[in-house]
Amino acid sequence: MAKKGFLKKDSFAALLITLIFILAILFDAPFLRNLEHIAYDAGVRMTNRHVGAAEQIAIVAIDDASISQLGRWPWSRNLLADMITQLSQAHAKVISLQIFLGEAQSDPGLETLRTLQDYLDTSRLPKVAPKEWQEMSALLQTAQQKLDADTHLAEALPQAHNTILPMLFQRGNPLVGRPGAPLPEFIQRNRLLRVSALAVPHPPMPPAAAGVSYPLAAFGAPAAGIGHLNVLPDDDGAVRADPLIFEYYGDFYPSLALLIAAKSLNLDTKDISAALGDNVRLGRLFIKTDAAMRMYSGFYRAEKNGSAFPIYSFADVRAGKIPPQTFSNKIVLIGATAAGLGDTQVTPVATDMSGPELTANMVASILNQDYYQRPEWAVWAEPGIYVGLLLYLMFLLPSLSAGPAAFVSSVFFVGLLGGGHYLLISQQLWLQTVSPALLLLVGHLLLTTKRFFTTEQQKVQGDSDAAQTNRLLGLSFQGQGQLDMALDKFLSLPVDNSVLELIYNLALDFERKRQFNKAEAAYDYIRRHSAKFRDVAQRRKQAQKVKGSLHGGGQAGPGGTLILDDVREKPTLGRYQVEKELGKGAMGAVYLGRDPKINRVVAIKTLALGAEFADSELAGVKTRFFREAETAGRLNHPNIVTIYDAGDEHDLAYIAMEYLAGKDLTQYTRPETLLPVDRVAAIVCSVAEALGYAHRNDVVHRDIKPANIMYDAEKATVKVTDFGIARITADKSTKTGVILGSPSYMSPEQLAGRHVDGRSDLFSLGVMLYELLTGSQPFQGDSMATLMYQIANERHADVTQLRPDLPACLTPIIDRALHKNPDERFQTGEEFSLCLHECLCSALQIDLGAA
Repeated sequence: MAKKGFLKKDSFAALLITLIFILAILFDAPFLRNLEHIAYDAGVRMTNRHVGAAEQIAIVAIDDASISQLGRWPWSRNLLADMITQLSQAHAKVISLQIFLGEAQSDPGLETLRTLQDYLDTSRLPKVAPKEWQEMSALLQTAQQKLDADTHLAEALPQAHNTILPMLFQRGNPLVGRPGAPLPEFIQRNRLLRVSALAVPHPPMPPAAAGVSYPLAAFGAPAAGIGHLNVLPDDDGAVRADPLIFEYYGDFYPSLALLIAAKSLNLDTKDISAALGDNVRLGRLFIKTDAAMRMYSGFYRAEKNGSAFPIYSFADVRAGKIPPQTFSNKIVLIGATAAGLGDTQVTPVATDMSGPELTANMVASILNQDYYQRPEWAVWAEPGIYVGLLLYLMFLLPSLSAGPAAFVSSVFFVGLLGGGHYLLISQQLWLQTVSPALLLLVGHLLLTTKRFFTTEQQKVQGDSDAAQTNRLLGLSFQGQGQLDMALDKFLSLPVDNSVLELIYNLALDFERKRQFNKAEAAYDYIRRHSAKFRDVAQRRKQAQKVKGSLHGGGQAGPGGTLILDDVREKPTLGRYQVEKELGKGAMGAVYLGRDPKINRVVAIKTLALGAEFADSELAGVKTRFFREAETAGRLNHPNIVTIYDAGDEHDLAYIAMEYLAGKDLTQYTRPETLLPVDRVAAIVCSVAEALGYAHRNDVVHRDIKPANIMYDAEKATVKVTDFGIARITADKSTKTGVILGSPSYMSPEQLAGRHVDGRSDLFSLGVMLYELLTGSQPFQGDSMATLMYQIANERHADVTQLRPDLPACLTPIIDRALHKNPDERFQTGEEFSLCLHECLCSALQIDLGAA
């Protein structure tokens, strides 16, 4: 009896809650860890930082403007060599080229010139015409020098004397012993020589590497230093620290930021010492690290969301638009900031920080001694906080009445969060107090709630005033769509037929919202009190049958198909009433819907994101979904379907768009149902012009195919659908293994996973034109690998071989559209449309606009 009494006491509940929290911390629960990171990031953003060394750092950015002026990346290394020389002549203190130089770059014409030079040297020309030979030889040598970009860069590096290059370690647990081949001398000379370990049985070690990618010897040997550029994000994907040291088979190498900071102080690796698991010393500078030798960096923010460091366009610096004295005696970082060239990182102060900016923050943090650390006394302070909270929850809180308990808990709660925040901002000490504060909040709420329900159970049941209040509250919650809260109120009422009627109507609302598991629970409650109440038995059986089909008892059903036929109340998506299914695809279905507010008929396309993606990816996928829907919704073109709205319910996302009366072009891709040539040309011209408009607005479709082109034969209207849907799943894999997109229509660069632009859509349009004309696809294979190989390497059959009656001018148009090299294809949709229009008008003597 005494044991049962203790289990019911508040002290036991407090002990249980505290133990749960402690176990969650011991097992490193992601939820608590993320809360601590959120608080840490807020403190970093709120810290007023002294700029200091940040003023001595400048970034020369390979940005969009530079690429627009100097050409597509990668550039000739002559440009990099000239920039290093230009900055060296401007007396830059340190130059860091944050570009990996692990492969040679050679112009195809260089070998030809060398062969010609050898031929001239061994021919009779030097004896027969010495003057002409000397002039020609000089011209050839000049041409070779201009084309030999690697030699130019290799010669620029030793002249600068202060260039730091990056290398990249591949993380892993190396086997015992030594690597198969030692690292080159120009890499080994960057290793740290003054490294000590803590005198404990198993001293902490920095991250280890099993492989390394480093610059070519021609670049690495003359460089002033080579540091690793590895980034180690936390579990939430954010970068908060710089791994100052990496281990490679017993040797220890510094980070690029650490090496840059040393060079700026005229120091070398011999001036860097490290105590593994504790600190790094750079001359007189002391950097406290964690056990993995990571420095929790300070991050610098500029006003109005700009960069804390001056950023100059590569093209402007090269053109002399920036005065040379701008870079005098400064650390200059050269790196990519253009979209698609380099990875951006999430940091406490930005969600898309470029690589050079991240390095600049790390370097400034080292030089300013501006970093965060976990205090040594945290090992006893944090457990002590939990012990104090346990004692408060077990003994003090139960003895206080509601008002004083709330006041005391509030003081402790604010003290924990405020104290931790104060230490982080003013002392740069990270004490993790968010988890204890959450324990205090949860413990207070649960214990006071337990006390409340215990008290309520002792009250006389059937209080008419309380029952009426709960009834009205339940109806109010139901009217507001808060069905769970309404059910709680209804379940607290004394049971009679009127209450069962309320719960029955609420169960119908659960069905309408596709929450069939909750509807089933409501019907079970009714059956327990009245087994023959209305048609509860039949409705419960039906709810149990369909509850797994959509969100309600589990994930969304295959393809996100809504249950329409077996449900008395038609489902809704957002404010739209779903009338019937129009079609179904791999990830979702399309429904005929109606907006009841303005009585507008719409087509609703659904995507069962919860069924296709892991929970860890779902938030990012939803963000991309709404971003792509917003982008596509801004398109306003007569041949692009109009998007009205987008939203999600549970794990089912949807897009409400213009309802189109026609059908897609899939039915016209069979040999027996082909459209006339002039009609095909008119359709493709309309699609090309629509794509041209979208590309000018920086929107790439990525999934052009007959199924995504709606055609109304009676009105001769063409509409392109599904803009942006293919991009939602970019670089991700679905849980079901469904391959998203249509490989038969993909361009070579899209299949290879390279960056794609509007010319990839025009390749897909060329495939569709070929199929609509011949009833056959230009590339076919028995397997995915065979198909991908054909698209990337083999030529398609001439359309006139399949249909000799086609105009001959179609052959060069399709050949150009299906060219493997994007630079050789049509560059715009308007260009594609114009060529096709001129071809068909000339061959058939028709006007495609009229057709």
